[in-house]
Amino acid sequence: MRHTRRSFVKGAAASVLLVGGSGTRRAASATGLVGVPSLDGELLVDDTARREAATDFGRAVQRSPVAVLKPRSVADIARIVAYANTRGLKLAMRGRGHSLSGQAQAEGGIVIDSSMLSAVRWQEGDTLDAEPGAMWGDVAKTALARGRTPPVMPDAMMLSVGGMLSVGGTGETSYRSGAQVDHVLELDVVTGAGQLMTCSPERNGELFRMTLAGLGQCGIVVRARLRVVPAPRHVTIHTLTYDDVDGFLSDQERLATAEGLDLLAGSVTKDADGRWRLALLPGSFMAQPDEATGRPEWLTGLRSKAEAAPARMSYWDYLDRRRKSIVAGIASGRPNPSLAMVLPQGSTGPFLSHVLTTSEAAIGIWRIETFPMMTSRFTQPLHKISTGPIAFTLRLQRRASAQGAPDHEAMLAANRTLVTQMRAIGGKIYPPYAPIPSRAEWQEHYGPDIWPRFSAAKKRFDPNNVLTPGAGIF
Repeated sequence: MRHTRRSFVKGAAASVLLVGGSGTRRAASATGLVGVPSLDGELLVDDTARREAATDFGRAVQRSPVAVLKPRSVADIARIVAYANTRGLKLAMRGRGHSLSGQAQAEGGIVIDSSMLSAVRWQEGDTLDAEPGAMWGDVAKTALARGRTPPVMPDAMMLSVGGMLSVGGTGETSYRSGAQVDHVLELDVVTGAGQLMTCSPERNGELFRMTLAGLGQCGIVVRARLRVVPAPRHVTIHTLTYDDVDGFLSDQERLATAEGLDLLAGSVTKDADGRWRLALLPGSFMAQPDEATGRPEWLTGLRSKAEAAPARMSYWDYLDRRRKSIVAGIASGRPNPSLAMVLPQGSTGPFLSHVLTTSEAAIGIWRIETFPMMTSRFTQPLHKISTGPIAFTLRLQRRASAQGAPDHEAMLAANRTLVTQMRAIGGKIYPPYAPIPSRAEWQEHYGPDIWPRFSAAKKRFDPNNVLTPGAGIF
């Protein structure tokens, strides 16, 4: 049933579509929203919808919007962006709310919930089209039905396509294949001025480049055409353990250029006795479960102290392996003050050692993930990584006891200190999982070559600065 020009009640909460009628007049009077255009979807002002849009997975920042749009068409998004321009309202597109510092929030503005636009459609020529609210798990299933897969997949299948493409998107194949934004062929974008534009490297190229990993500053992705490649049917994961950080990282550097390797990641966790356990997790793709049972050549000469029996699983089970733990973490309601960054190759070892040996820096960390990255494979200008042939992504996964609790505040303070230290050695934050930088820090982040382009694109495509205020860039 499509609701237009009426208010309606679901359960005990009233959800008002601001188009007309007495209920609308009362809501408009309370919210200041008047003259809202006719919509195919719903514009909600009830407390439940606004409260949900006012927080995210980090649970550190709460900014309440005046309304939440649940669009049922691309036209809805274009209409509400045009409306925001006339009313001086801020807008933010929200996928699965997985950012940590309020990046997808809009205080006193309108949050667009992308979940209603979730279609995935197969296209010719090993491509598929995905709407912004589509989950990567649905993208994978559509591709796997034809024996294909995106070259880079996240470790959380419930993340949205629009959300990941707005930040970059990396995974365990990124060491060779770059980010998810490096495999986008075409976009449909609603700009900050309310125009629907199709863009690609050859068509409206600057909008294309300033939208991918652009943190929603120039436009809202409403369709992405993604490249897919032949998919494996099975995966073998090896687990190698280490006593020292140097051997742990140097073997990752070596494997980043090894032949015959398909997946590469490292993991640092605490044993029951409180000691850090370092494990390298390289993997291979297979067409059959019993394929390549011999020891891979790339394992020879590594510096690990021990090696577990390899684990074999289907490709889908590999992709979806963390669903239960991620869903449980979200359901717990506990804050997730995590931090992700990219560090220069030579600085990663000392930085990681500092975190592991400094109680203030390590507070609340239950896992650290490490990923070596061949920097030449990252081609989109707004997805910033450190210089040098190889850089390392570090994800410091923390969990606090409760919002605003002393341990939560201590973890946020630790992140701020580590970001300062990281910048001093040439590192770059991964924006969705980091504290919000100042405007001067954003300029430093993008650098003297990219910042002027980004700033010019913002003025061109979002001249009234209505889009995505939570990032704090402009």
